Amino acid sequence: MVIGITGGVGSGKSTVVELLEKEYQARTLIADEIGHTAMSPGNTAYEEIGDLFGSHILQPDHTINRTALAEIVYADDEKLRQLNAIIHPYVFRVIRQKLEEWGKDPLIVIETALLFETGCYSLCQQIWGVTAERETRIRRLTETRGYSVKKAEAIMSKQLSDEELTRRCDKIIHNDGTLRDLQIQIKQLLGIL
Repeated sequence: MVIGITGGVGSGKSTVVELLEKEYQARTLIADEIGHTAMSPGNTAYEEIGDLFGSHILQPDHTINRTALAEIVYADDEKLRQLNAIIHPYVFRVIRQKLEEWGKDPLIVIETALLFETGCYSLCQQIWGVTAERETRIRRLTETRGYSVKKAEAIMSKQLSDEELTRRCDKIIHNDGTLRDLQIQIKQLLGIL
């Protein structure tokens, strides 16, 4: 079973994935982590990103300053589209390769906020959307990631709405409650209760 986990920033996707990993021994593929490898020196995506954005996004060790890059793309829709056109195909290829390697594993989870945008939804047998109230998400982002409210809202505005997520996902997890509430929802979705 390959389950795609998606949802907006601050919804709690990572917590759902951690629970699936710890409690159900799921193998996991985190698209953000794979996307970060695309930005590693020596990778063709790294070269393309450097050509597109220029050397001013590089740190002294020649790695890409992801914070500086994020500030550029979240302020410019066209730059975000161009970056995604480089990163998304790379992420898709790596995930597809890993799924081929892990084909006999009983539970594999792909976690990405951009499941539909990257095409990774086509690799999943089931898609779970994780939602949380807007205020909850902003609070999580300001407290745990140090985002300003403005930055949190800017990122959220570029992502699928909860309505769209509900329409496109097979199952929805409402993640405004306690960790125990989340565990119960996961058990129900996996058919254990």
